[in-house]
Amino acid sequence: MASEATTAPSGQGSDDENDRNPDGLPYTGDPSGPCPRCGRVSNFTAGEPVKIRNQIRISVEGGGSRYLSPQQVVVLTCHGCKQGTVVIEETTTVKLSATTSTVKQMPLYWWPTPGSSTEMADVPDDIAAAFQEGLRCLSVIAPNAAVAMFRNALAHIVKEKGSDAAKRALSGSLASGIAQMVTDGDLLSTFNDWATHIRVVGNAGAHQEAYEAVSAEEAQDLQNLVLGLIRYLYIEPANLARLQKPKKRF
Repeated sequence: MASEATTAPSGQGSDDENDRNPDGLPYTGDPSGPCPRCGRVSNFTAGEPVKIRNQIRISVEGGGSRYLSPQQVVVLTCHGCKQGTVVIEETTTVKLSATTSTVKQMPLYWWPTPGSSTEMADVPDDIAAAFQEGLRCLSVIAPNAAVAMFRNALAHIVKEKGSDAAKRALSGSLASGIAQMVTDGDLLSTFNDWATHIRVVGNAGAHQEAYEAVSAEEAQDLQNLVLGLIRYLYIEPANLARLQKPKKRF
């Protein structure tokens, strides 16, 4: 049984390949994944290239040469954009078997909020607000709350983009509103599967008494799906409209 927590070495990740998840947000145990600043999947180095002390203990127990560091702040620098992300981590004892365990630093919070770099100027306020609240829930590892807000963003999309028939259907259920948008041609059939998945997982987050708990990975997947819909319906059309040059008069 491990009896003492130690801080992970600077710039190193876990030796356990099972901890590796390229879709998960970076921390010292797995310094890879989507960058909260540039959004690209990248590798990260603790403290580089900025020459600073990259791990700061914010909670210390014990004393002398034997101490526990329940929480620490780490700066991870993206190899792509060269910018830093602040991660607050907590020491957790992970049971490996009935007689053995190990101590790991597990993430609690990221700054900046992952995904917040997406430009939302062309997105209606209700949709953007629900999506960004979902991001904030993800940044503190609250996946049930996150997927509930992503589902809320989807409901606002149906309300804003749907026909009068879709809006009437929405008053009955979100599933009916989505189906009506597909029937009307306002939502491609390909996106119907996305929207249905968002609705189902969102329901699980909002009604935990009837569903299994939502994992952080599922919430991150849902974030990507909702962002894909937002980009397709709002961001890309607005970008294309700005790229169209005025026609010359003859």
